[in-house]
Amino acid sequence: MQAPGPILHWFTLFLLLIVFPLVGAIIFYSLGSLPGRIAASRGHPQAAAINICGWMGAFTLVLWPIAIVWAYLPPRRADGVSAVDSDELKSVLAGIRQASHRINAIEAQLQARSGMRGAQS
Repeated sequence: MQAPGPILHWFTLFLLLIVFPLVGAIIFYSLGSLPGRIAASRGHPQAAAINICGWMGAFTLVLWPIAIVWAYLPPRRADGVSAVDSDELKSVLAGIRQASHRINAIEAQLQARSGMRGAQS
């Protein structure tokens, strides 16, 4: 088994000096840029800050989980209220109006029935 010995040594050296560091650098780059890419794809207004936090977390391992959570949080306005799309807000308000009209109609029917029962007594 001495014949393949030098070839295996060179192959191992190639793996240790070139392939493993290259794969490690690719993984490091992917993980460091992941929070910023997520925030940018979700249209987060603080995507640049999340990107910086992700890269700082890649070096310190403390801020990276915070950056991931921050990238998935919905953006908030200055007063602390969650920002909502105007279309989404309009659909919610339309649903509330419809429910209010239904409740008013049910109340009117209940009052009419209770008035009829009071007249029968």
